[in-house]
Amino acid sequence: MVISINEGLREYTIQMGADPEKTEVIRAGVDLEAFNPDDREAIRAKYGIQDDETVLFFMGWLYEFSGLKEVTLALAKNLDSKIKLLILGKGDLWDILQTIRRDHGLEDRIIMEPWVPYPEVPKYIMAADICILPAYRNEIMMNIVPIKMYEYMAAGKPVLATSLPGLMKEFGETNGVLYAESSDAVLNRAMELIETGEIGPEGKRARNFVKSLNWDELTDVFQQTLSRGVPGE
Repeated sequence: MVISINEGLREYTIQMGADPEKTEVIRAGVDLEAFNPDDREAIRAKYGIQDDETVLFFMGWLYEFSGLKEVTLALAKNLDSKIKLLILGKGDLWDILQTIRRDHGLEDRIIMEPWVPYPEVPKYIMAADICILPAYRNEIMMNIVPIKMYEYMAAGKPVLATSLPGLMKEFGETNGVLYAESSDAVLNRAMELIETGEIGPEGKRARNFVKSLNWDELTDVFQQTLSRGVPGE
């Protein structure tokens, strides 16, 4: 038996020779109780974010193919000072993003925070309005579904991502995940979401998609699946 954590990876295992009749998908889980709406204001206050400002949020390793360089450069061209970008993490692009931030006078619109203890992470997600995954459509990203997608959605946040096949197979287009054709188009897609007033409704759709993916239920499914794969069970 071959168990994958999303549909894209299941299809990949079949292409690699797995028997389709012996493949299963058990999605990644999330701790739904970790996301407390009361944490939103504390983090926003920490960085001086006002109630009428919209925060785009990214967390994780800052790979060169993360698409964040394109998003920050698009933000430099956008004159709406009410749009801010909060980045949590470090990596290859850290110095480059800091340079863009400084050279374009975006110190008050691009907030960069290095690693924080994991129990603090949900608070940062709650402080956001829209979460983003603007990664390049490369071989590394084509079939994966990062677990942070489920965390973004568990917080009730819509997610804007590039149209990666793995994401589109996993979430479709009606479950709070919206797509842009490229990294540098993510900001414009966010502006559309703001202007149409759909941040809240899309966030609810995202939360509904993951609300059954708590670890207690998933571990039961995993155990049942393993039992089916053991002869005589």
